[in-house]
Amino acid sequence: MSEKSKVLVVDDKQVERVMMKRILSGTYEVIEAENGKEAFEILYERSTEITAVLLDIVMPEYDGYYFLERYHKAQMYQAIPVIVLTMEIDIETEIKCLGMGAWDFIRKPYDVDVVRFRLKNVIGSSSQNISKALKYRAEYDILTGIYNKTHMFQATSAMLERYPDRHFAFVRMDIEKFQLINSFFGMSAGDELLKYIADLLICAVRNRSDVTFGRMDADIFCFCVSYENTKELVESFDKMRDILSRYPLDFDIVPIFGVYLIAGKKITPDHMYDRANLAAKHCKGNYIRNYAFYTRQMSQEIEKEQRIVNSMKSALENHEFVVFYQPKYGLSDNQIAGAEALVRWKHPERGMISPGEFIPVFERNGFITKLDYYVWEQTCIQLRKWMDEGKNPLPISVNLSRVSLYNKDIVNVICNLVDSYRIPRRLFQVELTESAYNTNPKAVQDMMQRLREEGFYILMDDFGSGYSSLNVLKDIVVDVLKMDMKFFAGDDREGRGENIMAAVIRMAKWLNMPVVAEGVERIEQVEFFAEYWL
Repeated sequence: MSEKSKVLVVDDKQVERVMMKRILSGTYEVIEAENGKEAFEILYERSTEITAVLLDIVMPEYDGYYFLERYHKAQMYQAIPVIVLTMEIDIETEIKCLGMGAWDFIRKPYDVDVVRFRLKNVIGSSSQNISKALKYRAEYDILTGIYNKTHMFQATSAMLERYPDRHFAFVRMDIEKFQLINSFFGMSAGDELLKYIADLLICAVRNRSDVTFGRMDADIFCFCVSYENTKELVESFDKMRDILSRYPLDFDIVPIFGVYLIAGKKITPDHMYDRANLAAKHCKGNYIRNYAFYTRQMSQEIEKEQRIVNSMKSALENHEFVVFYQPKYGLSDNQIAGAEALVRWKHPERGMISPGEFIPVFERNGFITKLDYYVWEQTCIQLRKWMDEGKNPLPISVNLSRVSLYNKDIVNVICNLVDSYRIPRRLFQVELTESAYNTNPKAVQDMMQRLREEGFYILMDDFGSGYSSLNVLKDIVVDVLKMDMKFFAGDDREGRGENIMAAVIRMAKWLNMPVVAEGVERIEQVEFFAEYWL
């Protein structure tokens, strides 16, 4: 037996609700509400169940207008028909109710056949509207009115079959830093820009049967278009950028284009999109060249990254990550003054993997926090071993990734770990890059202050590599500066890099702050530091 459709009857008089329930009981299940507020609460909780609403207008508290006002503002309920119940109806009341979304009227006292037929008619009309709306939603993007992702992909497959001898390009387009438009100007401004872009696409391909386009998600659009040569495509990208540069918004609107030149018709639109997406990533942040064409190398990079991701957990469990200790030498006596813990991946098949390959991947997927802890613990184990052997170990510094900074409990984590191995805190030093500080200054300041209060030494790594080094030094207190040796790199005929480094060393001496120079490889570099430090 099929379940009865549910009708919400809203009337402050119980006798009226009972009467309506008797009229409808054979065909419908009646849900009762005493006023407009209660009715809307029921509609909110059970909107997917309710087929129609029979609404009395005149009620002493929270009348029918209260319900209609809220119903009218909530687009999600528009497919649920509302019939107004009233003793008398004048033209003004009728216009007001219709303007607030009412579908029909039933006069009191009720005629049984009139009630049943009118209710049946509005429910039938609503079902037709729902079917049309569902079909539209299944094929079109609600905001812009163009194809959604699913239908655009279907249309693309059909078009490629229709024109087997033509060359096609699948293009993914979005707006650089679109989220800032929503932040600065509001969601409505962002939506208006998206609708404007959709209109540009409609105008650009009008009367062409060899183009499909649609909105994928957020600010991402795609179009598949036939072309004669790549110059033609690039010119269309430049034209789109020029048009958007004149859009009336105080923001530099830069479209990004990732292009996959379709090679072979067997590849699905999903894979075309993936490849265009890879290409788009290669020109993010490049304001000069805002487009990129997919190459096989891009997929190889992704495959390489995926191989790393697939084996990272087992590598940690199997202790494939090996910690090495790079010594630090005192400039005055050339004796070892400490070391830095560095991690390398000793893969059973690939051999030694450079941290330049796996560290960026781990930072992106968050696994770096697990590797951080692993290196810290291995360092503690090594220090404990030396101490148990009666040796007097020197301090070892460990790196703290920027991702680990988001752990609000990181200070306690480090303290508990070091204490569990009974390591004096002066032997366990913490290194933080200057760029990590710039990511979240306030959190870093608080964290470093707490670590110093707990007795840990703090080293600022890669000092001088950022653009706000002096501000960093002003805002936070560190124990040691580690110099970025990039000042010595390249052609420095005028000695500008050396002068900058000399100035930083002098400043550090004034602040009674030791300096570590990482990557010193030549005798002239040693002599340079000796001249300015000793």
